[in-house]
Amino acid sequence: MMRDGRRLAFEEWGDAGGTPVVLLHGTPGCRYGAVPEKVMQARPGVRFIAYDRPGYGDSDRGPGRRVADAARDVAAVADALGLDRFAVLGRSGGAPHALA
Repeated sequence: MMRDGRRLAFEEWGDAGGTPVVLLHGTPGCRYGAVPEKVMQARPGVRFIAYDRPGYGDSDRGPGRRVADAARDVAAVADALGLDRFAVLGRSGGAPHALA
């Protein structure tokens, strides 16, 4: 649950003790399917984390939301998972959000 009361849904795949990588899905899209099986096999030692951006999948909408707000959302997911350091990767429409 976010400080503003919104819900962000997320999933994890891969090595639970591995290097965390937060994935931002394309548009349209959601957290499911963000990590193809071949990617997980090619990247052992990576903890993949994907969340539904606001208004997609099971995440609540963010009224007045801007792309730059993705930084706050990723930080909230990282805090919820106790991550101090992590990488961010955006695919297709998720790339601008990852840059934020």
